[in-house]
Amino acid sequence: MRKILLFSVVLVFLHCSSPYVERIITHEGAMMELNGAVFDIPENSVQESTLVKIEKKSTSKRTYEQGYNLTGQAFTIIPDTLVFEKPIHFSMPMTKQNMALGAKIGNGFVPLANSIVENETLRAQLWHGGEYYVIEKPLEYGIKDHSDVDNALLLVTDPYVSDYVKKFKYVLRQNEYEYPVWTYVYDMDKSIEDNSYYLADELKKLHEQYGKFRLDIVSFGVGGLVAHRYMVDTLLYHKDISSAVIAVGTPFLGSNFAIIDSAKAGASPYRFFYVDGLDDNVVELISGSDALLWTHERGNLPGGYGEPEESKNFASIRGRISYAGDLPEETDGDGLVSLSSTMLTAIEPEPFSLGHFELFENAGVHGIIQDFVQLYNTFAWLDFFRKVWQGEEPFSKINAIWEKEARLHYRNAINFDVLVEYNENMLKSVPANSILITNGDNDTYPSWFLQGMGVRKDIIILNRSLANLKEYLKFLIKQGLPLEMTDGQLETLKHDYDKKTGKAKTISDKVINMLLEQNKRPVVFATTVYSPEQYGYPLRLSGLVYEISDKEVVDIDKTRELLYNEFSYEKFFSVELASLSKPIQSLANNYAGIAHELSIALSDLQMYDEALEANDYAKRFVKSGSYYFLSYNDAKIYLKLGMKDKADSAFKAVLNNAGVDLSVKKDIAEYYYGMDMKTRAIQVLAECLKEEPGNEEILELIKKYQEGL
Repeated sequence: MRKILLFSVVLVFLHCSSPYVERIITHEGAMMELNGAVFDIPENSVQESTLVKIEKKSTSKRTYEQGYNLTGQAFTIIPDTLVFEKPIHFSMPMTKQNMALGAKIGNGFVPLANSIVENETLRAQLWHGGEYYVIEKPLEYGIKDHSDVDNALLLVTDPYVSDYVKKFKYVLRQNEYEYPVWTYVYDMDKSIEDNSYYLADELKKLHEQYGKFRLDIVSFGVGGLVAHRYMVDTLLYHKDISSAVIAVGTPFLGSNFAIIDSAKAGASPYRFFYVDGLDDNVVELISGSDALLWTHERGNLPGGYGEPEESKNFASIRGRISYAGDLPEETDGDGLVSLSSTMLTAIEPEPFSLGHFELFENAGVHGIIQDFVQLYNTFAWLDFFRKVWQGEEPFSKINAIWEKEARLHYRNAINFDVLVEYNENMLKSVPANSILITNGDNDTYPSWFLQGMGVRKDIIILNRSLANLKEYLKFLIKQGLPLEMTDGQLETLKHDYDKKTGKAKTISDKVINMLLEQNKRPVVFATTVYSPEQYGYPLRLSGLVYEISDKEVVDIDKTRELLYNEFSYEKFFSVELASLSKPIQSLANNYAGIAHELSIALSDLQMYDEALEANDYAKRFVKSGSYYFLSYNDAKIYLKLGMKDKADSAFKAVLNNAGVDLSVKKDIAEYYYGMDMKTRAIQVLAECLKEEPGNEEILELIKKYQEGL
């Protein structure tokens, strides 16, 4: 009787508008039926009683480039924001085996991976409200539109189905991209590994049919993981991918939205995409999964020192747009993938202000992708370096290519200009005829670029990573690097371990040690170089470099002259700091770092007014509210001046910063105790206990301070 009463409140409307059914769903669940489609809602599927409306709609029929078809039938579950605690079970009569249900998302849909036809019934599990299409899946998967050519672009798709493939091809045609486009469409009922194997099989068949060919590759979303797995698996890779490899919105480190509880709790409109589109295979996108670990443990893309001709130029095209949620995908990502997850290499292009699927479909993004492809398929950096070192190409060509690449990365002139300006200031810091040891891209390429324009050509720039390559060392020796080694001796150099410390000792480390022992040219380290003290020599800060010196730790006169008078900040101060890309902001923070070190050195000499001036100067180069270490320095200087009120204000500014380390807070409490502000000291420690309840050291300090009251 109870079931009859429950069903009696179901209302079915069949007016001229779209037919629909609605009822209040409680924790007891219900079954709703509309035109042969059944929505079975289990018990405890909703947290509170909810009026649910299910509407049947007619949509236009259409075919997508990926081979999927919209049949014209659709259902909408209202409210579309509704999230079910348990998936509801959908079923409707269906005879064709390749039919499925797809969840609307963005300007397209994602086929539900759990959607199947069995016993002439289409079945699917639904986790949320919104619009669902009845779709027809491709009858077969694989590489489409292939032809007998030497070069082509392979587009590896995502589970997302929309016009992004068609739009991307249109942009390529409009911009007269010279190669045909092949499209790889795969079955997301299968794993990333299975689809990478299938890609390898497809390419093998095409090689058997056409012979050799090389493919530029552009992959979207999960397709980037499939393509990456193919390239890094030596058992699969046919050495048929060019040096141009682009991924768009690919979760190389996974996504929190691969976890159903995160999808339920999230705010992003895309949060259910992976759960809907991957079903059981969604576990592969959980951070630390076997699938992701396998790829990362086997290293980077093909090529490298042993096979430079196979080296790849890679770019990860990313989006950043804020949503109301708390997950990194929502606060610092594109709504589905966090920025950090898209970082396959240390430096990636500046993110677009777009959501995940907007990134796929934006014509401006497509144009940038094409620009990257057309630049990257003409060379591979390591292979090109070797041609330059062997005299087959002019060094000036490195500068020309780097400028094009950097401008594509940053996409506006000011980031490029600030980067070059910083490097020019760094070169101003270097003594005449020195060897400048640099760390990475942003302190090496721009300096080469400047030397190409005639700036500080007396300096020999030694990039620490490249110094592991013997061809590079031979090239620099010809340029005047005072490394007293024959070619034969160079060939004997190899990586090994320091027997005393057990630490790895690279070829680069050995070369730097030899250069530090010679006296023909001074050796300096860029302040961007990681841990220069490891080489065992005393360092002295001099502007934006460290010199070798056993004198004071900061060359006060030179650093002050460079910082206040010789350095140019015209480009840096022409815009708001927040408008610069994060890598450029981080680089510019070195200005704040050297001003801070100058302030400490001046304070140690009891030159307090000058120390405060230097500290204030440092604040010009960092975001307001993010320089607590500078406020901390102010406070300590004020204490030395006996200005307790100002010290107290500065300490408060430090403590109001969310990123302050616990050890700094404990030190501030100690300072308050020394200022005879014991109650304030205890308050600071009490706040520390909230972060680390039961911390014995903090409890002992509180006890000590209370005894002094």
